[in-house]
Amino acid sequence: MRHLRRLICLSFLICTGMVLATAIIWWLPIPDELKKPPAGTLTLLDCRGREIAELASPEARTQFPVPLDQMGPWLPRVTVALEDWRFYEHRGIDWRATAAACVRNLRSRHIISGASTITQQLVKLATGRDRRSLSRKLYESIVAGKLERRWSKKRILAEYLNRTSYSNRRIGPEAAARAYFDKPARDLTLSEAIFLAGLPQAPTRLNPWRHPDHATRKYIRSLARLVELGVVTQDQQRLLAQPPKIVHVDPLRLAPHFVDAVVARNPGLRGTVRTTLDLDLQTTIERLAHSHLSALNRHDITQAAVVVVENATGAIRAMVGSENYAVSQINGATQPRSCGSTLKPFVYLNAIDRRLLTAASLLPDTPDAIRDEYADYDPQNYNHRYLGPVRLREALGCSLNVPAVFTLSQLGARPAFYQLEKWGFDFPQGLADYGAGFVLGNAETRLVDLAAAYAGLARGGTAMRAKFLTAEHQPITRIASTEATAIVTDILCDNDARQKSFGTHSPLAFEQRIAAKTGTSSGFRDAWTVGFDKEHTVAVWAGNFDGHPMRDTFAVRAATPLWAAVMQELLRRDHPLDPPMENERLVRREICKTTGLLPSRFSLATLSELFLAGTEPREDSADYFASDGKLLLPDAYSRWCASRDNTIGAHVRSDFRITNPPRNARYQIDPVQPPSKQMIELTAALGGEVKWFVNSVPLLPQRDGRFFWRLAAGEWNVRAVGRGQFAEEKITVDGTTD
Repeated sequence: MRHLRRLICLSFLICTGMVLATAIIWWLPIPDELKKPPAGTLTLLDCRGREIAELASPEARTQFPVPLDQMGPWLPRVTVALEDWRFYEHRGIDWRATAAACVRNLRSRHIISGASTITQQLVKLATGRDRRSLSRKLYESIVAGKLERRWSKKRILAEYLNRTSYSNRRIGPEAAARAYFDKPARDLTLSEAIFLAGLPQAPTRLNPWRHPDHATRKYIRSLARLVELGVVTQDQQRLLAQPPKIVHVDPLRLAPHFVDAVVARNPGLRGTVRTTLDLDLQTTIERLAHSHLSALNRHDITQAAVVVVENATGAIRAMVGSENYAVSQINGATQPRSCGSTLKPFVYLNAIDRRLLTAASLLPDTPDAIRDEYADYDPQNYNHRYLGPVRLREALGCSLNVPAVFTLSQLGARPAFYQLEKWGFDFPQGLADYGAGFVLGNAETRLVDLAAAYAGLARGGTAMRAKFLTAEHQPITRIASTEATAIVTDILCDNDARQKSFGTHSPLAFEQRIAAKTGTSSGFRDAWTVGFDKEHTVAVWAGNFDGHPMRDTFAVRAATPLWAAVMQELLRRDHPLDPPMENERLVRREICKTTGLLPSRFSLATLSELFLAGTEPREDSADYFASDGKLLLPDAYSRWCASRDNTIGAHVRSDFRITNPPRNARYQIDPVQPPSKQMIELTAALGGEVKWFVNSVPLLPQRDGRFFWRLAAGEWNVRAVGRGQFAEEKITVDGTTD
């Protein structure tokens, strides 16, 4: 009876233990790390799928998970033979190997062998165990058994191989094959597979690059073991006696500044990611940038940066951040720098779109034009000269400073500043820090943002941030009308409009319609050129990262030649811009080149100008010319008219005076010439109709409206009357002498 009770108790304990064990196995979850596939090394591809860079992670220098059938025919088979040759027979635990290991451990009185199966090692790799303990061993055994019931052997083996270290932080067969044999894992030979299969047992000690002799001895032992197991024949052993040749292949890293920018913007990227970069174009731009700096051969111009953006998509197709990444990792394409005059087109666009100005509007380029609005600000042009009255087209084309600030005063500095921010300019400081000078370059901007904004002009007035990844989505926002943008773009293409500042044969001059704008920051610290054709926008910066001046060198010499070289390269496939087409919202008118109004008899030259419908001029230019054909200007131009910059002989409108004949003029009648040939033209500095009197006798105008008086001996009083004003001069005419 007592024996029966003991038997019942023992049976109960056994059953309870089995139930508990079953419960533990049932409830013990598979580690989360095994439920997720290995993230792998971040691999960046260009827009056509070509590899740019492989970037290390905290877990691995390189790791490229691949399916089992992409590991070649030998490596999985050799690994199973060397690591767990009864892998396809057991259910997660190799009891025979475990028993043998226990015997060895007991004999040595410490743990020297664990007899872990591939499944158990997979659990160990996934959970990160680094020390041997009975509890961890039990846990791995239980999870391995559970894993065997849920996963196929093929999946277990693939997961194990993709998580195994092959030394030098190369995780998985694909990473190891690329690093040591410069080939994918699927192309591994038998000897290469045997070599790799032995490395996981001691990755540090068997490092093929640091300890090639240890790795070679391991290869020989592995080969002998495979012969024992019948995986390799003795004939094959003799053929494979020499280990394979090891190479040292580091991960690819092209376009390093672009790669750095991608990682900085997207710190959580994993796996294989396609970027917007065009590797062929990138290589070409890098070569052109290096050649440009070499050709300059200037110690005071040491760096250049280039960004190429595709207009339609905002995709960055090329980015060069410095002359040499190995020397300087500073990325000139993403560093804020004083932007010179490159913001001016957006300010003029705003004024045109709001119908405050037109491309034909006369703007003052004089020293005192903005002193009433900005008393403490005194902008000057690069040549310290002033052109007086200039049409907006010329003011933008020649990049004049005073007209730009005058336009800003018409818009209001704060609204204009906010409008620039809508284009994607992220200024490091606020308007209060920059003042009105932000329009001339006091504000800092990034080259990549500048390129994106000008690409918005190429799209007809829509803003969109530059894209680094093909899967990236950037919203598009309309900032300006298509028609106003077409006018500004046309100005940026007009080589005649910039002729007074840049000449006719500058690097900006293209036979095709290409938009372009330069900018030079104060102190000659930054030189910029940015422009676009139909497909791409190119932005170039040149200077020094430490802010050292470029010795009075303007952008047209420091940056524009590189910009032009890149644009010429693009035009091999790209197209020039189409000319603007008239429609119900965009019209053309013939205007007086001097005044921007409709032509009159005084207009020496005319040109065709674009206008938003309803803003075209209605008056002709007659009232802006004196009868002598000289330009008449408002009183605001009085100081300029009196200066040496007034090379056109313009008059101030309020200064009504006779300009011909000169004061106290004396004439001599020629006895040879007929009287009809001895006449003087009467002109005055007054626009509009002028009536002339000589000794109170009125004169009649000629058919063309001009006034002439035939010389006659005597003293004469010449009087001009117009607009309620009059002017008089006395002249003397000597008669003929015998």
